[in-house]
Amino acid sequence: MCINTEEGTQEKVKTDGAFNVYFNVYDKLYIDFLGRGFDMGAITKGKENHETWTIDWEDILFVTPRNMNRYRKHIISDKDYLESARRRLQHLINIGYSKEEIRGKIPRTYSQMPDSVKEMLLDEIIIPLYIKQDELARHGLRSFGVQGMILNHELFPIEINREVRFAEKSVFERKDEPEIGD
Repeated sequence: MCINTEEGTQEKVKTDGAFNVYFNVYDKLYIDFLGRGFDMGAITKGKENHETWTIDWEDILFVTPRNMNRYRKHIISDKDYLESARRRLQHLINIGYSKEEIRGKIPRTYSQMPDSVKEMLLDEIIIPLYIKQDELARHGLRSFGVQGMILNHELFPIEINREVRFAEKSVFERKDEPEIGD
């Protein structure tokens, strides 16, 4: 009924980024993204600073890769990214990756979500689930998230989580940050 998810991956280093698309059906859509060298744990566990977008439900069909940034709520500063990259490198070393395996996998500077990833998220996750909104709601899926990574320039959705998992993390109580222009 939803989307195909893949068997979990242990890939930690060769990612083109990680994402979380959180649906609050009939209300809002939230998108989180963190770039190359990060896996979805950095977002879903709240470990690292990441880009965020908030889109009103009635606007979803009007969103394109080119106009998506008008919905962006947070962009990563150079300073915050560098701190995240350093923590990420240390984490990878702590779990057994060698410095040779890590070298060149995490950029020194942050690049915003590319239009190609925006297009994949829209075409493969957001629009297909938006179109099924009534059916999802009938089955009790009114609030859920789809998480995954981008590997070899393709989406790799790994899991769909329901509201209960996110409520424990206080996602619903977070305050919106001031909107950032294009």
